Amino acid sequence: MNGQTIKQTPRATSFFLASLIGAPVYSESGRQAGKITDFTLSLRNNWPCFDQAIVYDFDSLSEKIAARSSFNSFSPTNFTLGKSIHDLPAYVPKTEQPLASHIWDKSVIDTVSVRTVQVNDLEVVTDETGEIWVSGIDISFRGALRRLGLEPYLGGLLNSIGNFIQPEIITWDKIIGFNDQFSALTTELTSDNFQNLHPADLAEILEELDDSERLSIIETLDEDVAAETIAEADSETQLQIIEQLDTETASEIIEEMDPDEAADLLQDMDQDRAREILDHMDLDEASDVRKLLEHDEYTAGGIMTTEYAAIFEEFTVANAFSHMRLVAPDIEIIYYMYVIDNQERLKGVVSIRDLLSANPSVSVSEIMDDDIVSVRPETPQEEVATILNKYDYMAIPVVNDQQKILGVVTVDDIMDVMEEEASEDIFKLAGTSDEELTYSSPLQACRARLPWLLITLGTGFITSTILKYFMDEFKEVIALVFFVPVVMAMGGNTGIQSSTLVIRGLALNSFTSGDLFKRLIREIATGAVMGVACGLVVGVWAQYLITSGAASSARFSALYLATTVGLSMTGAMTFAAMFGAMVPILFDRFKIDPAVASGPFVTSSNDIFALLIYYGVSVVLLTVG
Repeated sequence: MNGQTIKQTPRATSFFLASLIGAPVYSESGRQAGKITDFTLSLRNNWPCFDQAIVYDFDSLSEKIAARSSFNSFSPTNFTLGKSIHDLPAYVPKTEQPLASHIWDKSVIDTVSVRTVQVNDLEVVTDETGEIWVSGIDISFRGALRRLGLEPYLGGLLNSIGNFIQPEIITWDKIIGFNDQFSALTTELTSDNFQNLHPADLAEILEELDDSERLSIIETLDEDVAAETIAEADSETQLQIIEQLDTETASEIIEEMDPDEAADLLQDMDQDRAREILDHMDLDEASDVRKLLEHDEYTAGGIMTTEYAAIFEEFTVANAFSHMRLVAPDIEIIYYMYVIDNQERLKGVVSIRDLLSANPSVSVSEIMDDDIVSVRPETPQEEVATILNKYDYMAIPVVNDQQKILGVVTVDDIMDVMEEEASEDIFKLAGTSDEELTYSSPLQACRARLPWLLITLGTGFITSTILKYFMDEFKEVIALVFFVPVVMAMGGNTGIQSSTLVIRGLALNSFTSGDLFKRLIREIATGAVMGVACGLVVGVWAQYLITSGAASSARFSALYLATTVGLSMTGAMTFAAMFGAMVPILFDRFKIDPAVASGPFVTSSNDIFALLIYYGVSVVLLTVG
């Protein structure tokens, strides 16, 4: 809850709950009779106050409860009882007496930084009357150390680090989430708590909460705000929220979402549940969503929105503005107005800038751009992204065979596509998939990663077999074995560099058919130049190691062996650059995602080829020598 300012003036000195628990409790005679184990909280002026202490009695070996009036001194620096500890009643936990330590580890919302945080400790202060108030929460790592009792031992080290690991205090009036019983993030939250928060900030908060806490927030929001918030959240959070809402509430919220966002959400849901929600939606809203659901979700038809502005070609500029005022509240974009004929065929497009600079009496057909770039509903989303990026459009129309406009794909949809595609490629680089982010079971994660690791393990069997023959063949020249790891590593790294560049270029459609061959030649030449440079360096190092150790050969000079290592490095890196560039190009030609050719595939393959090249060069040179 939002707090009000404490009416009393707190002293400058602050303390922490973790430091008070375990504090000695003295009798009137000055003898330690027990220790503090906790405090009960009450709410005064919207600020928590310590009103009773839970005291462990050393004599009876039991917990007693002591009101503030039972103490002669009730302060963080001195707890002295005004009566015998034996006269205190036994402590019996009660719901209406929440304990201060129960706030530890609860999640609350910081309204200043707009984030969900965890309570690691409570900061407390005293006022002029001796009351002990909770002034804020400590969310820092230091607060957690304090609770574990490690701060006295690590305090000096933490202080030497400086501000890096200092208490991070959020004052009580800047957090929301507690009711009168100090239960975190309950249904007692009101929409007033969130009225100044952006839906994107609310969505970020939702993603950090558990299911019940998410619902407690969503249920306090107006339907339109709830719809915007859910639309900003990640797909997993969206599904979890909608699945837990009753059908009527879920349908009302989805009605307020843009049709394309609603279709994406329903497409990811259980189809029986999706149909149930659609049946409860407004007929017009449900009809728009059903049309979008007919298309594959990874095509222009699947990511387009049906909310756009269209005007007839006989409209004047003044008519266009009048129409815009009517439809603007219900459409997603107003950058462009699409011009159609009486058969609703797309004839052109006019931008708001064109309308603003034109004479109000002029027909829009005179100022429209009739050189229209459009896409079909089955166009892959990656191709749509490329077209929008090429022409710097804010939106692009989707048309059918009769040139009737079905919807538009907006730039924000394309940004989502680009992020999705980039994430997918990054996961493939690591030999896994983005679905693993949703896995909670280690077995599920293993199923996603293990296939590539088994392939890598298989290549390890091959390299170990080659290495066995290598050592058998050159057991008299053992120095050559020293450089097997570096030759393999440099080959693998070179291959990854080449494959990454080519894969990224293919993803962005930066290459034409002719450019691909030029790119391949350039990568081979680059690999050769880098191979020569690295070969010279490793050759010099090889000569130094061989001449300075006991691994020199009576049959071959150190220079000859160093030359063998250098030439092997050059050959391995040149081949790796060629292989790393060629495999993605071949995969792309056969309509296989080039990203599959990256990561473990290229690295493992290059390990084998680098070792074979090293083995081959060594055989040839040492045989000739």
